[in-house]
Amino acid sequence: MKFDIRCTHLPMDRGALGHIRRRFEHCLDHFAHCVLQVHVLLSDVNGPKGGADKRCLVQLQLRGAPEIVIEEQGVELFGVIGRAADRLSATVGRAVALQKHQHQFRLA
Repeated sequence: MKFDIRCTHLPMDRGALGHIRRRFEHCLDHFAHCVLQVHVLLSDVNGPKGGADKRCLVQLQLRGAPEIVIEEQGVELFGVIGRAADRLSATVGRAVALQKHQHQFRLA
């Protein structure tokens, strides 16, 4: 699985980036055979003004399925990332189950 993390207006060190990558890899571990690539864009929408402006946008490409896009926004970056990862895992699970069901239907 190809994995890419980009940050806009957010200072990130290697440790934080590694933690974020592991968080998404863990939530997608069960589906790794189906996932082609994952792009994560982290941004601070308002810059130094503050507020509920930390954003996590995830674009995921599954083998043989449309792109999945998840977006979360909030005050605390790692909370936003956690919610996005949880939603991504659930969405990918549904997409994989649907693909499996459609494949079985075609075979019947």
